[in-house]
Amino acid sequence: MNKETQLWYLKVKGRVKGPYASGLISKNILLGRIHPSDLLSQDKEIWRKASAIREVMPDVIKYRNEPNYKERLRAARRWADERESIREVDDNGQEIHYEPRKKVTHLRIKTTGIIGLISIIAIISGLIFAMFKFTPDDPLAKINCSAQAQDGMLFYGCHLQRKIFNKKSIKNSSFKNALLQNTQFRQSSLQHSNFDYANLSHADLSQTNFTGASLRASDLRGATLTATIFTKADLSYADLTGAKASKIKLTRTILGGTIWFDGQVCHKESIGRCQQ
Repeated sequence: MNKETQLWYLKVKGRVKGPYASGLISKNILLGRIHPSDLLSQDKEIWRKASAIREVMPDVIKYRNEPNYKERLRAARRWADERESIREVDDNGQEIHYEPRKKVTHLRIKTTGIIGLISIIAIISGLIFAMFKFTPDDPLAKINCSAQAQDGMLFYGCHLQRKIFNKKSIKNSSFKNALLQNTQFRQSSLQHSNFDYANLSHADLSQTNFTGASLRASDLRGATLTATIFTKADLSYADLTGAKASKIKLTRTILGGTIWFDGQVCHKESIGRCQQ
C-alpha cells in the first residue's frame, strides 16, 4: 500500500477495529488513547506494536531526549485534543487534569400532568432529530492524500514527502500531522492553513505566505525560509533549529516556546520576535 494512503487495523484486548489513517493513529497515540504497546496491522495477519512502527509514532514522542520535551509534549496534547479536558500522567504516575469549562450536567423538567409529558416527548424528539441532522461525516472519508492541491484541502496525516507544491494556492487547508520532509512550497499561498505537528524539516518554503496559519509544534529544522511570510501566524513550540532564514516576516507572529534557529527557546510571551 502506498504510504500516502496507509490504513491500519488496531487490536486491543483481542478486538480488531479499523482501518484508520496513519494520522488518526498518531493523534490517538499522542493523546494516550492508543498505547505504544497496542498492536497494529495493515492486513490483519502480521501484527506489530505501535512503538515499532516509526511512521505512526508522533514526532514529539520520537525526540523525547531533546530539551523542553515535556513542555512540547504537554502543549501538543492540549492542542490535539478536541475535548474540554485532558488526562495526563506525570513522571510519578499521578494523573494530571486540566480543568474543563463548566457543563450542564442535568436538566430539570416539570413533569406534572399532560403538559409535562408533552415537554418530555418534544425534548426527546428534538435530540433524536439533532443527532441525525448534525452528526458530522466521517472525517476519514474526506481525506484524499493524492488529490490535487487547492484551497480548502484536507491532507490530515498524509505522507507527502518530496512533493512539489510550488506556486499553488492551498489556503484554508489542513496539513495537520502530515509528513512533509523535503517538500517544496515555493511562492505558494497557505494563508490560514493548519500545519500543527507537521514535519516540514528541510522543506523549501521560500516566499511562501503563511499569514494567519497555525504551525504549532511543527518541525521546521533545516527548512529554507527565504522571504517567508509568517504574519499573524502561530509558531509556538515549533522547532526552527538550523533553518536557513533571511528576510522573513514575523509581524505579530506567536513565538511562545519556539525553539529558535540557534537552539535557544523563546519566552512563552514572545510575539513578533524571540525573547529569551
